[in-house]
Amino acid sequence: MKETTKNYLKIGIPSFLVGAGLSIGMGVAIVYSITDYPQELMHFLANYMDVKHNYFKPVSDTTLFQGASEGMVASLGDPYSTVLSGEKYDSFMQSALGEYGGIGVVMSVTEEDKPIILTVFPNGTAHEAGLQPGDIITAVDGQDTAELGINGTASAVRGEKGTTVEMDIDRNGEAMHFSVARSEITLPTVQSYMASDDIGYIHIFSFGKHTADEFRDQLASLKITGAKKLIIDVRMNPGGLIDSVVAVADQILTKGTVVSYHTKGGQSEDFTIDGVENPMPMVVLIDKNSASAAEILAGAVQDKKEGTIMGETSYGKGTVQAVLQDGGQSALKISIAQYLTPSGKTIDKVGIEPDIPVEQTGFLFNKDHDNVLQKAVEVLEGK
Repeated sequence: MKETTKNYLKIGIPSFLVGAGLSIGMGVAIVYSITDYPQELMHFLANYMDVKHNYFKPVSDTTLFQGASEGMVASLGDPYSTVLSGEKYDSFMQSALGEYGGIGVVMSVTEEDKPIILTVFPNGTAHEAGLQPGDIITAVDGQDTAELGINGTASAVRGEKGTTVEMDIDRNGEAMHFSVARSEITLPTVQSYMASDDIGYIHIFSFGKHTADEFRDQLASLKITGAKKLIIDVRMNPGGLIDSVVAVADQILTKGTVVSYHTKGGQSEDFTIDGVENPMPMVVLIDKNSASAAEILAGAVQDKKEGTIMGETSYGKGTVQAVLQDGGQSALKISIAQYLTPSGKTIDKVGIEPDIPVEQTGFLFNKDHDNVLQKAVEVLEGK
């Protein structure tokens, strides 16, 4: 069968521009003003028109433009640049703000890649239902978590406020079932307790909108209780907002630069703090999942020699992302710069090397069974 072809590159594009109320001359001028390769842009528009007019099923411009945007960003080959829309947009905004509809737990994976509950927050419905740290999640609403994976499991647990999620649990070899109501939860990003008579422990889950204020409150409470030394735990911390980590650093480190970043255009910005005069003796715990803002904090502590970094080499995410919102329920998250530690080191794809390497064994975040946390207490007790 003979194919129908149309020379849109020569005929269709000027017609398209004229149809939009522009003269051909004006259209060409616009094309040249937005790209150094106008013929490639015209080729793209020709492809758009070919798809729009020749594809055998109805397809909306919204679908085509969304797909084109996603493909354009994907072509960068950057895992941190993406188009956020739909569930991806909602999930990102919930994470950034620390607000979501869920049950109030923090999950990770076991060495066998099974989803496990690390923390159960006291203000959540999971706590009310009886879920406990150490519970292994085997199914969510009848779906096997081995097939869902950790991200799929987390997504399945979340849902509309007022609905119920059915969870099958393995608790020390005993199969259990829980029906847990989902509710609107403000996720705390900081928790603390006294690890010994004079050592305070602060766990930062992520660096969100409220983290610096939460950290300030928890640190003040620990000092009142008698803390003279500090353990800051950013293991399993995926990062967050750069302003948030700088505001945390301002409470524990001396005056100076915390982090700087540099764009491809040669622009740079230093994030500096007034800081404190006498930092507390501290150990910062990191692991292979400590990324981005968590690495900024660890890198600043290490470079300023105002604490000891302990654990595993961190993830190695050394780029800064901007979120460009379009005014609707979508946004573009794109890498705009590379950041450097105070001494000028880049950690992208390298990570932060701990001062004291300790391989994780035992149960993470449990002071009675967490070997890295126990080692941190031992080091600080010797200071």
